[in-house]
Amino acid sequence: MTADRPLDLVCFSYLATANVLTVDAYPRANGGAVVTEIAASLAGDGPLTAVTAANLGLRTAMISNSVGDDPSGALALAWLDQARVTHQLRPAIDKITPQLTIISDTRTRTWFAALHDAYTGLAHVPLLLLGQARLAYIDCYTVIAGAAERAIRNATTPLLLNLGGDTPPPSLIDAAKERNVLTVQTSIDEDSVDTAVDVAATLRRRFTTPTAIVTVGRHGAVAATDDGIVRVPAPTPTAHIRHTHGAGAALSAGYAAAILSGADLPEALTAGCTAGTRHCTSPAAPIPVRPSAAVPV
Repeated sequence: MTADRPLDLVCFSYLATANVLTVDAYPRANGGAVVTEIAASLAGDGPLTAVTAANLGLRTAMISNSVGDDPSGALALAWLDQARVTHQLRPAIDKITPQLTIISDTRTRTWFAALHDAYTGLAHVPLLLLGQARLAYIDCYTVIAGAAERAIRNATTPLLLNLGGDTPPPSLIDAAKERNVLTVQTSIDEDSVDTAVDVAATLRRRFTTPTAIVTVGRHGAVAATDDGIVRVPAPTPTAHIRHTHGAGAALSAGYAAAILSGADLPEALTAGCTAGTRHCTSPAAPIPVRPSAAVPV
């Protein structure tokens, strides 16, 4: 980053690596399923959004917990560095890099987390970069709500808050009301698509934000705005859906890139849905996915 090239987007979230196992359908309890593909990826929507946005042409930065001086930590930092994401991370010999195992089919994504001290580490990370970008993306999952609240209170730029399907605590909503929240984003199950409008309207009212977005998988996204409800369907896939891991992060990156380029809401939401669908179907998706041999288990 230089004085004449400021950051476009800074992302705040936990940083981990993930093994993504793709199955045709998630098995029932005490059942089983054949894994059709094993891949490695970054985890935490924030890192995925940062890398995707960088690959879409934005100058991005990442604020997160530190990673361990281990192969997974080296891989996570390599992904950020390859995309030229600005960060202040160094591998720490006294830490273990957080890891997730994710089971994904064409409609669902289930995760098993071994996040070690990722949550607590976020409570003390430097937040200087939050004031050096045109837009700040903050993950607001329940497990990191305290750290997210701290980030919100220290942010001086417009905010994109991602709830990840979680219910925000009142203290986080109070913090958000003191800042310029451009957009709040969350997700619901595809089977709950009929509730999307109500969820979006409720979020917009609770956060007093101009725009609340609800993503609904293959049904696309719904937004509640000052002007009413905007619905954008997901594009019809032109190839087989390989996995759904990272679809919401890809949507966030596409949406942010469009908003920062001056697009209106329908255009930005369409750009986000397009990025999400492209990610789910393309072997060369604009977020890091590598063969399973690249990550140790």
